[in-house]
Order: sequence, then structure tokens, then C-alpha cells
Amino acid sequence: MPTKLNKETLVDPLYYPTQSLIASGELKNDIKAVQHHFRIGYNRASRILEHIKHNHPFIEQGCANVIF
Repeated sequence: MPTKLNKETLVDPLYYPTQSLIASGELKNDIKAVQHHFRIGYNRASRILEHIKHNHPFIEQGCANVIF
């Protein structure tokens, strides 16, 4: 299900779902896992993960006590 980047808010629509899945441990914190889960390209998956790592450097897979 491809989605488009909302240029007005500059936040990818998959940013928050990706962040939640990684924090809950349902998705690995790597580009290939994000690519396959959301069926998106390498560059988009990489950009999403870079923003997550920049905004939440403490996030680790399975970190259930993370508040977003």
C-alpha cells in the first residue's frame, strides 16, 4: 500500500507506525525489515529510520516503556 510524503508537514505517513512497531518489538530496527513490511523502497525506509534514530536515539527493539 504505497503512500505519499505529505510535503506540508514533512513527516512521512509511515514514520509513526514504524516507530511504534520497532518500540513494541514487532519490527526489527533495520532498513530491509521496514522495506518488506511496508513494501517501500530502500531510500524511503532509510530516511524513516534515520529520522527515528535522530529523534529517539534511545529507541531499541522491544523497548516497551518508550512514550511517544
